[in-house]
Amino acid sequence: MTLTELDKKILNVLLQDARMPLAEIAATLAEPASTVRGRLRRLEASGVIAGYQPILDPKQLGYDIQAVVVIQRDTNGQIQNILPHLEDIPNVTRLIHPLGNIDGLITVWARNIDDLAGIISKINEVPGVIRTETLVVLNDKSFAPPLGDVW
Repeated sequence: MTLTELDKKILNVLLQDARMPLAEIAATLAEPASTVRGRLRRLEASGVIAGYQPILDPKQLGYDIQAVVVIQRDTNGQIQNILPHLEDIPNVTRLIHPLGNIDGLITVWARNIDDLAGIISKINEVPGVIRTETLVVLNDKSFAPPLGDVW
């Protein structure tokens, strides 16, 4: 999808405050609300805007430890066969399947070190996983999506 200048302006506003009411977005951009509504619908329908959701702070919910678990799979263990097992493990929030020597990076949140040990044990029990290495996260900072050439 090719983005227009107005699309880009709308996305920039939403990146600052995704909860901004439609009328306020329109006023900020000095565009009719009907135009902004139509552009938003088009951006949503095309998948450029994949959704709106609250961003929860796991630490505020009692999960004090974030870790990245590096997995190594056996030669027969396909990542697509491992994934359903990982989705069933509580506190696993993300799987990244990179190219290279690492078979998978799993993000987990734990309430304490004993909780983390239990999560790692469950990951090690997944058929196809032969080894894990756990990295406790000291700092985690998210940035806006890479928009370089788009803007």
